[in-house]
Amino acid sequence: MRLKHIEVFNAVMLTGSVGAAARLLHVSQPAVTQALQHAELHLGYALFTRQRQRLVATVEAQALYPEVQQLMAQLEAVRRIASALGRAETQELRLFIVPSLAVKALPDALRLFRRKHPQMNVSVRVQHSREIAHAVALQEGDVGIVYGSKAHPAVEEELIATGRLMCVSRADAAEADRRTTITLEEVLRGPFIRIDDRDPIGTMLAEQWSRLGGAPQAGITVQTHHIAMVLAEEGFGPAIIDSFTARAVRNDRLHVRTVLPEVAVEVRALMPQGVRSPKAVADFIKAMKTVTAASEEPA
Repeated sequence: MRLKHIEVFNAVMLTGSVGAAARLLHVSQPAVTQALQHAELHLGYALFTRQRQRLVATVEAQALYPEVQQLMAQLEAVRRIASALGRAETQELRLFIVPSLAVKALPDALRLFRRKHPQMNVSVRVQHSREIAHAVALQEGDVGIVYGSKAHPAVEEELIATGRLMCVSRADAAEADRRTTITLEEVLRGPFIRIDDRDPIGTMLAEQWSRLGGAPQAGITVQTHHIAMVLAEEGFGPAIIDSFTARAVRNDRLHVRTVLPEVAVEVRALMPQGVRSPKAVADFIKAMKTVTAASEEPA
């Protein structure tokens, strides 16, 4: 398939019709129809069948589409870079960040970052820590913000902040009290909202359970700390999360307590090893350090 064929194929997959694809590509309908016919002739099989005035992708087209999506994303990245170079602008800052820190810390850090780089394009991708480490190692991003150390040979790390584990629960729950601390053993006595073991803090908690010689009772398991906090606020039980997430939203509905014994939670910046980072990366890391330090101040 030629690039023109791929662009037309992608447009039809997105819109479901020749007319809409033509409008998306700013070409005529006959041009789209002709490109599809040429592509199918070259491939030796049909990409679409017509059903009730719409084009329906064949099995072959459905198998091909994920690869086409990746290619189109790469082409768009090339266009953006080429356009920025043509206007003598700085390339965009490509950020990766874990979901929980994207809720509050990221917007606050970007406000500080924008003061120094008001015109810079910023691309944000939200993923989990392990995925971010892999992406940064492949130089798909300029900086990644994760929980814990990744110890990856192709990744350089910088400590941003150190927090701790917190227990959050609904303030008017039957078991609520005025204490500012709670032991891990107390939390384990009943069902609670867990973080998935694939999360670094979820793994850390699993290790703590093992040391205590027990296992958590049945409850709810989620992938992000923010979701755990939201469910705790809605009364589904207590949740053990990081202090950065716990301090992100302060209201009367949540009771926040430090988990004892205290377990440190590190937030780190990851950068590609051996690659000279632009000044924008250092400025963003500085902004993250500022907002995470502020979030750790006593309420």
